[in-house]
Amino acid sequence: LLQSIDAKKSVGVVPQELVSHGFFTVERVLEFHSGYYGIRDNRKQINYLLGRLGLKEHSHKLVSQLSGGMKRRLLIAKALVHSPPLLLLDEPTAGVDVELRNAMWTFVRELNKSGVTILLTTHYLEEAEELCDRIAVLNQGKLIALKQTRELIRELTDRRVSIVLNKEWKDSDLPSGVELDERVVRFCLSHTESVGERIQNIGIPIESIQDISINEGRLEDAFVRLLEQDNRE
Repeated sequence: LLQSIDAKKSVGVVPQELVSHGFFTVERVLEFHSGYYGIRDNRKQINYLLGRLGLKEHSHKLVSQLSGGMKRRLLIAKALVHSPPLLLLDEPTAGVDVELRNAMWTFVRELNKSGVTILLTTHYLEEAEELCDRIAVLNQGKLIALKQTRELIRELTDRRVSIVLNKEWKDSDLPSGVELDERVVRFCLSHTESVGERIQNIGIPIESIQDISINEGRLEDAFVRLLEQDNRE
């Protein structure tokens, strides 16, 4: 029983669905929630969370008076009121506006840097790529990948290279996979290949190059390729 209690005290959970405590104020809800974990005087942590999550000016409002975004922030405050070392976030930015999403991202990074381990579930691949050091990908309930985020992207995606020339360059014998559109040469490159060596192989004169841009692969591209591979198998 003691192990079960200790385990519960070590975890904070932010559910996907909004939970309303409409008859109580924001501050009162956090006081109640502190009591659930046996914390009698938790004013310092409550004040920190109210201030950090932008809830200070709403602390004496009834929860029923809050907007959806403020209720989402309250859920995060509840999950952190007992200072757990592990935080579970179940699609925390579902249905929130861009401003709140960016604020939550910043706060999550701060928590992680302070030593809090965070397990995030999300359908937003941009969010996973931005926040997660390690990614697990599920397909129809089956785990199909579990790797460091950058490692997964490097293994499953290519870089997209665009080279702008300072004059038109005509070469009818371009290698496969290389496109020429007036003064722009485009091709894909794996993360293990050298841009310089590919340029030499294509035969582009260095003095003809005006600009080079490289777009790195994205988690979304890796995710699509993973699903394609898994579905073929």
